[in-house]
Amino acid sequence: MIDMLRRSVRRTAPILLALGLFLSPAATSTTRAQEEFDVNGASKSKGDPVPYYLGAGLLSMLVMFVVAKSARR
Repeated sequence: MIDMLRRSVRRTAPILLALGLFLSPAATSTTRAQEEFDVNGASKSKGDPVPYYLGAGLLSMLVMFVVAKSARR
């Protein structure tokens, strides 16, 4: 039972990591940020950055988990 769980985790962890990196905000285009530039220095903040911080934290914890699991051997 435990061996089957380990095999499934080994198969799904890289897929989940790739999916998380693909959906991360770092993979989006930066042209929108350049278009919103204001010459007067007034920035127009849209949205709440907290979900992005939580997503980045989740991705970093996933990477640390995968690295720690592979380092134990």
